[in-house]
Amino acid sequence: MNKIAETSRLLLREFTTEDAHHFYDMNSDPLVLRYTGDPPFKSKEEAFEFVKNYDQYERFNYGRWAVIRKEDDAFLGWCGLKYHPDKRLTEVGFRFYRKYWGEGYATEAARSSINYGFAELGLPEIHAHVHKDNQASVRVLEKLGMVFLKPIEYDGMEALLYVRKNPYYNCDFITAEEARTVRHSVLRKGLPYESAFFDEDNHPDTFHIGMYFRNTLTGVLSMIRNPKEILQTDYPYQLRGMAVLERFRKRGLGGEMVNMAEEELRERKLPGLWLNAREKAIPFYRRLGYEPVGEIFDIPVHGPHLLMKKDLE
Repeated sequence: MNKIAETSRLLLREFTTEDAHHFYDMNSDPLVLRYTGDPPFKSKEEAFEFVKNYDQYERFNYGRWAVIRKEDDAFLGWCGLKYHPDKRLTEVGFRFYRKYWGEGYATEAARSSINYGFAELGLPEIHAHVHKDNQASVRVLEKLGMVFLKPIEYDGMEALLYVRKNPYYNCDFITAEEARTVRHSVLRKGLPYESAFFDEDNHPDTFHIGMYFRNTLTGVLSMIRNPKEILQTDYPYQLRGMAVLERFRKRGLGGEMVNMAEEELRERKLPGLWLNAREKAIPFYRRLGYEPVGEIFDIPVHGPHLLMKKDLE
C-alpha cells in the first residue's frame, strides 16, 4: 500500500485493482454521477481495466487516491489531484458513496489533498470545478478556502471554476548576489561562478525578482535598464537571467515572476520591455503575450535566441 496522506479519521492511498468493484458500485448510483458528466461503468471488468490502467502516478507523480476510513478500513470513495496538461493546471476533486455523504469526509480528504499538493509537491495553485447546481460541493470548496474565479464550460456542462494559491510561495525583490546563485546553477552550470555575473547587476536602475518556496529561493529573473528601439518604440528595460530550479519547473513560477516585473514597470509608467529568448523558451513567452521581432539568431556559447517584446501601455 502506497500511503499518501493521513488525517484524524482518514487515510489516502494510491488505487489498487482491488478497488475496482468500488468504482463500479459507486458509479452505478445515478445520484453520485448526477453532476459529474461521467457515464457509469458498463461492467465490473471495465472498472477493473480503468483502475489497472490508471497511469497518473507514473506520469505526473500524483493523481486521485482512495479514501479509507481508519477505524474500519472502509472504502469511502476517492479524492485527490488531477493534472490537465492542455490547461497546465491541477484540480482537486472527490467522489464518495452516497451513504457517506454529510459526514465531512469530502472536506477532510480534499483539505489533506490540497495540503499535500502545496507542501509536498510544491504546486503553486490548485483549481477545482463544480457543476453550477451542485451546492453541496460548492460549500465544500468554500470551506477549503477556495476562491471563485469565473463560470466555465466543462465537458459540455455549465460549471464554476475555483482556485486556491499556495501560501508557501512568495515572490519578492532580491539582491544581485541572490539572483546569481540560482542563475549560475541553472544557466551557467559547469562554468565558473563569475560567468553568472551581469555587468549591470548592481546598477541602481537594475532590479531582481525571486520566487521563494518555504524560504528557499527557487527562481530568479533580472530587469536591466538597457533601452532598445524596436519598430520606432523605445523599450527601456531588458529581461535577463530567467532561471528556475529543475524541481520547480512547469509550475507557472516563471510566469508569476514575469508578472511581478511587468507590474513594477507599469508603476514606473514605462511603455514595455524586451528580451532575447532562448529558442526553447519562445512558446513560454508567447503564452505571456510577448511578440517575436525578426528572425532567430545565434548568441555565441548560449545558442539560438529570438528577440521578443511586450507593450505594457
